[in-house]
Amino acid sequence: MIKGPRGLLVTLLGAAVVIASAFYFGFAGQRGDSETSRLFMTHAAAQETAQAHALLHPTVHAHVSVEELSGMMAQMAPYTQISFPSVSFSTSNGTRRTELSGTGSTDAGCESTLRFTLVDGLITAFEIEPLCREGASDV
Repeated sequence: MIKGPRGLLVTLLGAAVVIASAFYFGFAGQRGDSETSRLFMTHAAAQETAQAHALLHPTVHAHVSVEELSGMMAQMAPYTQISFPSVSFSTSNGTRRTELSGTGSTDAGCESTLRFTLVDGLITAFEIEPLCREGASDV
């Protein structure tokens, strides 16, 4: 065991490494969750419903089939700008929960409020209000 100033320095450096690692791995998961939500929007707009459905948590699969998701997202316009300025995440008992809030807009000028909830990187809930459809515009 190191004592004195060296011991204090080693202890402080060790604590800094632990804290930095927690932030790094926490934010890495958060970035992945934002990307998962963007991929969901991209697949849904391209009518790649099976790929979008694969990004949903298994508990959602029990309630929403690929066909039902396809009906919900029919004629969805592609969102060219998606941002999530509000991100909240927590980890409890090894389970990561992330809540994302933001906006998405299309080239036609339609803008939607976006809300996603993810558990361990899979979408458990999403809200796109209003859903921009092909040929629709807010302007």
